[in-house]
Amino acid sequence: MRLLHRHPEGFDPAAPWVQDSESIRQDSRLFRQIVAQRRSPHTGREHAFYRLQGPDWVNVVAFTRAGELLVVEQFRHGIDAATLEIPGGGCDPGEVPLDAARRELREETGFRSGQWVALGSCTPNPATQNNRCHTFLALDCDPEGALELDPAEELQVWACSWPEWVARMRQGEIHHALVLSAFQLLSLWEGWPPLRARLES
Repeated sequence: MRLLHRHPEGFDPAAPWVQDSESIRQDSRLFRQIVAQRRSPHTGREHAFYRLQGPDWVNVVAFTRAGELLVVEQFRHGIDAATLEIPGGGCDPGEVPLDAARRELREETGFRSGQWVALGSCTPNPATQNNRCHTFLALDCDPEGALELDPAEELQVWACSWPEWVARMRQGEIHHALVLSAFQLLSLWEGWPPLRARLES
């Protein structure tokens, strides 16, 4: 890369800001909102930053033995609309991401897989959030039983062909940012070209 600008002079993006104080503004089931007073290591100026502390999340790109993608559709209260997504959710306390992915796949779709690939992780919004979203690929998924949903969860499960899913992404019908990032990670996986060829045949 070629550096074009730097402000202020001597700026080092890796230099941590000095924290003067921190307080909890709100503590909910999903996030803890923190107000942190921090000083710039470059200018000495103090600013207030709002941070959301929460558990790590998981996404599961799951294909059945027949090569269909498992998709969930549910109403999302943030946008007051239904969305098509892949299975996913939060890690329980002390739960490693792979175990959370296995659990979420089973709970939300009724399927299990014995073949898992870790595709990578992303930071959902590093400007305000401290957590990561881990994406896993589950292959040759088999039906195992009924759904096991939380009391507030209502959804339907679809089996979607790969060409149809790609068409829906291109049309903007799939707009959940973490879902889109999962398929970006899938496209970078070294085993994706032969799998894609099989799904498109």
